[in-house]
Amino acid sequence: MKSRLLVTVATILLAVACGAPAHPTTPTPVAPATPTPASVDLSGNWTGTSTDSQGITVVTLAITQSGESISGTVTTRAPDPTDGSCNACHRNKRGTFTGTLSAGTLTMTMAFAAGVDGDPTPICSATMTGTAAAAPGELTGRYTGSDTCEGAFLDGRMAMTRR
Repeated sequence: MKSRLLVTVATILLAVACGAPAHPTTPTPVAPATPTPASVDLSGNWTGTSTDSQGITVVTLAITQSGESISGTVTTRAPDPTDGSCNACHRNKRGTFTGTLSAGTLTMTMAFAAGVDGDPTPICSATMTGTAAAAPGELTGRYTGSDTCEGAFLDGRMAMTRR
């Protein structure tokens, strides 16, 4: 009887020393990995409008995306380029569109250099920066900036859809 007791105690001590549980336990379930949202692909042609302290503008984007980097062209035009207003001239421009997409937010820059062929105000340049919420087929955002001839763009808002 003593030898059986010694064998049992020795087995238990050996099991504990080797890391085996003394009593069976229920395994702890492993939580599934949280899926990360798929990145929005912004490549393509976009149209929409922007509105700021200088007026309303029709905007067209042709952009490509490589990872988080966005690049392309931006074209703006006044809703009525023949109305004789400053907006009719200064909003008819072609420029570059660059940005970075992270967690569904696009940080963007639109730059319009002076001296572009066909620009009705070739001595003026403009730059706008801002952020937009990016969803499949939709960009909505805010921006600020300035035109070297017309001054600041305040409280800019834009809404774009993919064509």
